[in-house]
Amino acid sequence: MKKSLVYLFLTCLITGFAWGQDTRPTIAILDFEGQGISVQEVQTLTERMRSEIGSTNAVRLIERKAIESIMAEQGLAQSGCVSDECAAEVGQLLGVQFMISGTIGKLGDTFTIDVKMFSVETGATERSVNASHEGDIAGLLTEMQILAWEIVGLQAPQRLRLKRGGAQDKPTVAILDFEGRGISLMEAQTLTDRFTTAMSGTKRVQMVERGVMSEVLEEQGMTGAECSSQECAAEVGAMLGVEFMVNGAIGKLGEAYTIDIKMFSVATGAAENMQSVTYEGKVEGMIVEIEILAWTILGLDPPKDLIKKRRKYAGDDVADEGGGGINISLPLLGGLALLAGGAYVLLQPEAPSPLPEPPTLPE
Repeated sequence: MKKSLVYLFLTCLITGFAWGQDTRPTIAILDFEGQGISVQEVQTLTERMRSEIGSTNAVRLIERKAIESIMAEQGLAQSGCVSDECAAEVGQLLGVQFMISGTIGKLGDTFTIDVKMFSVETGATERSVNASHEGDIAGLLTEMQILAWEIVGLQAPQRLRLKRGGAQDKPTVAILDFEGRGISLMEAQTLTDRFTTAMSGTKRVQMVERGVMSEVLEEQGMTGAECSSQECAAEVGAMLGVEFMVNGAIGKLGEAYTIDIKMFSVATGAAENMQSVTYEGKVEGMIVEIEILAWTILGLDPPKDLIKKRRKYAGDDVADEGGGGINISLPLLGGLALLAGGAYVLLQPEAPSPLPEPPTLPE
C-alpha cells in the first residue's frame, strides 16, 4: 500500500513539474470491457488507443502504471471497473479531469466499439464515439486509432482514414510537387495538381490529399520544393503510411518542355515505373501530356479522348493551329523519334537499362 502511494505521489510530482503551465485537459483511460473477445485482445486494443491519444498531443495522459496502482489499492482489476461510478472514483484518486472507458464486442462477424469520455467532476458525458468493423480482428487496431482522435474532438489523419473501408483494396499513393526547371513554382504546382487529379480519375489508386502532404512537410520544416530527392520523398511517404510515392521534374529548354516522372516503392526504394516526355506546342497540349502520364505511370492505357487531344495539339487533327511535337512513338535508329508532321527529336532516356515493370494494380 505504501509503495503504491509513494509511486502515485512521485508520478504526480514529476508530471506536475513537466506539465508546468500546460492547460491541456488531463485524461486517464481504463481498459475497455470485452464482450465476445479475450481479455488479452481487449488490453492490446486499449493500449493502441492510449498510444494514439498520446500522439494527438491534445491531452495529458496518465500512465497505465499509475492507474494500475490505484486499482490495486482499491482491490480491483481494470476489467472489474466497468461502471461510471467506479471510473469516476478512480479518476478522482488520480486527480484527472476526464475518464475514458468503453466496450468492444462481437456480434456474428461484426465487431463493435463504443467509447465514452466523461467529466470526473460532474459525471456528465463530454463525448461519445463508436465504430463497427467487419473482418479480421486486426482491423480493429486502425479503428481504435481513428477513435482516439475522434474522442478528443479531432479528425483522424488521412493515413488512418485511408485504411478504413475499401481503401485497402487499392495501392496508396502520394505525389510531391514536381520540381520546376525554367518554369515558375506556381506553374509546377498547377501541373502537379492536374497530374494528381488525373491519377485520381483512374480510380485505380487511393490518393493522399495535398493538405495532408503539406502538414507532414511543415512538421519537418520543409516545403514541397525542398523535398526533391528520393530519400526525402521516401521519408515523407513512410510518415504518410503510403505504399508508393511519385515525384518528378518539369523543365523548359527553349520552346521545348520536358517532363520526367518516377513512381517508387516507399518500402524498398525501388522504381516501379518511370516516364519521360518532351513536348513542343501550346500550353493546352502540355496539360494533356500531364494527364496522359498519370495513366501511363500506373501501367494503364490512357482514355481515347486524351489520345485524341494529344493528336490535336500535335498537329494531326488541326494542322492550321501550328501543331507541335511529342517524342512518343515510332522510334528510329540512333535514338530518334518521329514526331507528328514528319519532324523528329532526340530521345534522352535516364539510363541505358530498360524501365522496370509497372506496379500490379487490382482489376
